[in-house]
Amino acid sequence: MKDNSQKTQNDIGQLGNVDQIREILFGSQTRELNKRFEKIENDIKRSLEDIKNRLEQNQKDFTLRLDNEVELLSKKIKNLTIQHQEEMTDIRDNELKQEKRIQNSIELLNDELSAKHEQLYKEQLENKNTLQEEMNNLKEELFIMMELKLQELNDLKLSRDDAAEIMMETAMRLKGNQLEKQIISVQNN
Repeated sequence: MKDNSQKTQNDIGQLGNVDQIREILFGSQTRELNKRFEKIENDIKRSLEDIKNRLEQNQKDFTLRLDNEVELLSKKIKNLTIQHQEEMTDIRDNELKQEKRIQNSIELLNDELSAKHEQLYKEQLENKNTLQEEMNNLKEELFIMMELKLQELNDLKLSRDDAAEIMMETAMRLKGNQLEKQIISVQNN
């Protein structure tokens, strides 16, 4: 009976030794890889947050500019309407001439409004294309960075099981960030 309990204690001691040996052999590599993955994850989060902030800021800027233009045109139209009413009360006998003048002013305003609208539309399209290009560039940089990091991992000559575990952990972290959903959402806007 005493031999069995002593054998069990020796087996437990040997298991502790195996864990210590594993820590000595692979502990620093595992910690280094964990640090690298955390850095990559933080870089990705920071990049996504930066893109999101830029998109939000561009949208706010565009909305503000559009509101200002609409307000300016609204004031112009309001001023023209007031001017029209004053002139109609002051000069009743010159009604046809005045009407023609106002009609020309409205046409000019419509032309100006159309030109402003077209200009704002083109700017918005250019902003969208620029942002799309930036997103594609960032996406490409991200994939290049991931390939480089993966190459570095391959250069460390890890065992297949360790590499598979690390890749699975990375995939799970990336999936948690919903990178693709955010990119698709931005592309649709």
